[in-house]
Amino acid sequence: AYVGGGGGLVIVHAADNSFGDWPEFNQMIGLGGWDGRNEKSGPYVYLDDAGKTVRDDSKGSGGSHGPQHEYQIVIRDHEHPITKGLPRAWMHTKDELYQRLRVPANQMSMLATAYADEKYKGSGRHEPMLMTIDDKDGRVYHTPMGHDDGSTQCVGFITTLIRGTEWAATGKVTQTEVPADFP
Repeated sequence: AYVGGGGGLVIVHAADNSFGDWPEFNQMIGLGGWDGRNEKSGPYVYLDDAGKTVRDDSKGSGGSHGPQHEYQIVIRDHEHPITKGLPRAWMHTKDELYQRLRVPANQMSMLATAYADEKYKGSGRHEPMLMTIDDKDGRVYHTPMGHDDGSTQCVGFITTLIRGTEWAATGKVTQTEVPADFP
């Protein structure tokens, strides 16, 4: 009711592992993993190599990741207030790269992705890394990045978290300056 009534919500990393059997939570977060999520929870959602959104209803559990490693973030929506003015691609520090997330993903916009490389036990897909979800009159910002204190110290993570949080709270982003040390 809070989010649907105009409130904001920020989902970071493993917060998307919670409440697998709560339909409203799954709707709000766009994508999630673990906690019993499977094909009944919704499709896998990712981008193919041509940049087209894929909604894959195949069977399987939701949520996985390989070993932590550095990976490239690719901005897919350059006009959204959260990503506007950021480099088209940048390197995120060593972190878990969540993949094979699923749930309804309705009203979800992918702002940025990362390629889950098979050499790191990845899916071979461009997985969502920055997302927004419109929930009636509310706003949700979701990033599966941010496993530990090392990954949350990445200036790219900090910048997008600040912008995403402000956007979720107000619908606007005033923190538009890109830090000089942005990766």
